[in-house]
Amino acid sequence: MLKKDEDKIPVKIYNREFVIEGGNWDPLYVSALAKYVDDQMNRIANTSNIVDTSRVAVLAALNIADELFRLRESKDTSGQEISKRSDELIKLLDQALKK
Repeated sequence: MLKKDEDKIPVKIYNREFVIEGGNWDPLYVSALAKYVDDQMNRIANTSNIVDTSRVAVLAALNIADELFRLRESKDTSGQEISKRSDELIKLLDQALKK
């Protein structure tokens, strides 16, 4: 079965055209993702002497993965802090209600 053209989303990353196919992707979301990757790759290329596209892509991927890992860690830390403070508030409420 051939895919409909609506299922194909054209994007441009680092001066190359790509067509994203498959899944139920929102075209605006895919375009935003592609722009983010493109921005990362251009920033790396403009601040380094690297001209090899593959190396630029790998460094961009590492930077994006680092950002993801840091956000996950921050989320976990925040969640633990909220849980700890919630437990403290529950104890204080219990103490106040017993009086």
